Amino acid sequence: MILLSLIYSQEETETKSVQGAFGAVTIDGKIWNQIAIRPVIPFGKLSVSLDLVIYIDQDGNIHKDEWDFSSGEKVKNSLIDKIYYIRYGQRWDPFYFRAGALDRVTMGQGILVSGYSNSILYPQVRKVGLEARFKAFGLGFYGFTNDFKENLGISGLRVSGPVPGGITLGVSFAGDRNQYLGLRDGDGDGRPDLVDDFPGNKDYWLDTDGDGLADVDPGEWDIDGDGITDTLDSDIPGWDLDTTIVLDDSIFTKPEPLNVNEESEAVYAIALDAGMPLISEGNMSVAVYAQFAGLIGKTIDPVTGADTSLGTGIIPFGISAKFGPARFNLEYRMMPQGRFEFGYWNRSYEIERATFSTAGLDPMLGGNTGQIITKASKLGKYGKQKGYYSTLTVDLGSLLDVTMAYQNLFGRQWDNVSQDFIEETNQTFLATIQLKKSISKVQTARWYYQQRNVPNPFDFKPTENTIMGYRVALELGSGMVLNYIFRRSFQDLDGDGKVDGPDETVNMTSIETSFSF
Repeated sequence: MILLSLIYSQEETETKSVQGAFGAVTIDGKIWNQIAIRPVIPFGKLSVSLDLVIYIDQDGNIHKDEWDFSSGEKVKNSLIDKIYYIRYGQRWDPFYFRAGALDRVTMGQGILVSGYSNSILYPQVRKVGLEARFKAFGLGFYGFTNDFKENLGISGLRVSGPVPGGITLGVSFAGDRNQYLGLRDGDGDGRPDLVDDFPGNKDYWLDTDGDGLADVDPGEWDIDGDGITDTLDSDIPGWDLDTTIVLDDSIFTKPEPLNVNEESEAVYAIALDAGMPLISEGNMSVAVYAQFAGLIGKTIDPVTGADTSLGTGIIPFGISAKFGPARFNLEYRMMPQGRFEFGYWNRSYEIERATFSTAGLDPMLGGNTGQIITKASKLGKYGKQKGYYSTLTVDLGSLLDVTMAYQNLFGRQWDNVSQDFIEETNQTFLATIQLKKSISKVQTARWYYQQRNVPNPFDFKPTENTIMGYRVALELGSGMVLNYIFRRSFQDLDGDGKVDGPDETVNMTSIETSFSF
C-alpha cells in the first residue's frame, strides 16, 4: 500500500503503470496459486519494474523461497528477487543497461554467446542479471552477467572498435566460474536439492538408510540400517554407562554429496571477430565477417574416460545481409579438433549447465548416489567437423515476425552403441514465430522450438537439447488479459542417451489473469 501511494504521488502519472496478476503456476511439479503486483516506475530514461508475488498452495501454505529472511544471504536473495528489471535506455542507444530478467543475449556474431536467457526456468528459478552497452575512447563495450545471487556465475565481456580499412575488430571473453551453480539448492547448504537427502533443512543432507533420520542426528542409532545398533553411551536415557560401546564395527555410509561451496567445475572462452560492411544503401545492407573462438576447460574423452582439454571453433567466412523486411546470415563453420560447440551459451544453457543422472545408481542406495554431469563434460563426444549455418528473419508486414536457423555439420561423433567415433551429421534447428499486433481477442502470441546437435532435427525426437513452448495473451475486456504460458524441456535421468517416460519430461505451465490500474 505504501509503494502504491508513492507511485501515484509522483508527477507524470500517465507514464507510470501498475500491473497485477492472479492465477496458477507450476513450481517443482506442484501447482501453486499466485497473486502478484508488478509496478513499473519510470524516471526519465530509467524504468524500474518490481515483481511482488506470493504463491499459495491448496492448504494455504505460502512458498517461502521468495520471502525468506532467515539469514543475511537469504535476505539479499529475497530482495533481489523482487526486481523484475531495471532498465536505462534502449538496446540501440549509446548507453544502455538492463538488470533483471535477460532474454536473447548475444555477443558479437554469436560464436560464444547466442540467444542466452537467464529466465528460461522462471518462475521456478528466479535470476537477476545485468546487461550493459556503452561507448568510450572510440570503442564499444558490451557485458552481461546471469545472476547477482550467484555472484557473477556466468559473465561475458566484448570490446570492439574500428581499424584501418573499414574493418571492425572485436575481442570477447565469456565464462561460467562454476557449472554446478546451475543446480538448485533450496536450503542454501551448498548441497544441490538433487543430491540432498534433506533439501529443506540446511543442517542435514545425508541419510544412508533412508529412515528419515540424518546420519548425524543424535537420534540415529543405526546409520546403515542393518539392524545393529551402532553405539551405546552414557547419553542414552536409562542407561548407566561411563564409556561409549561400539556395537557395529562395519558401518556403511553413503558418500558425501557434492558441495558447490567447496567444489567447482569452470569453463571459460575467448573469441576474436572481424567484420566489414560491403553495401549500405537504404533498406539494403551486406557485410562479411570472420570469427575464431576457443573453449578453456576440461571435458571427458569417451575413449579413455580421462579428462582432456576443450577445443576451438572457426568461422573463416560469414555474410550477413538485410533486404527490406528480411535479414539473412550464412556461415561456414569448422571444428578442427572437435570438443567444441558453436553458441555454447545459448537459450537452453541454464537447463544443460549441470544435470543429474542415475546411470550406475546402486538400487540399494538411491538419494544422492547418482552422477552430476556438466555441459562441458559432454563435448568430448564431438570430433573434427565442418559445415554451414544459416539464419533467416522475416517481418511479415505488421502482423508476424518469423525467425529460423539451421546448422548442418558433418564429421566424427562418438557412438554409444559401437563405442567408437563414426561419421555422422550434427544438425541444429531453431524456430520462433511471434505475433506483432493483436488479432481480435489475441493480444500477443509467441511460439518457439529448439533442437540442437542431433543427426536429424526434423525427426522431432526430443533430447536434452530440446526446448519448446508458447505464450498466448487473450483480452478479456476492462483492462484484463488472460495469459497462458507453457514450456517443455527434457532431462536424461538414466544416462541412456534418450529421453522417455514422464520423469524425463519437464513441463512448466502458468495460467494467470493480469490487469492494469
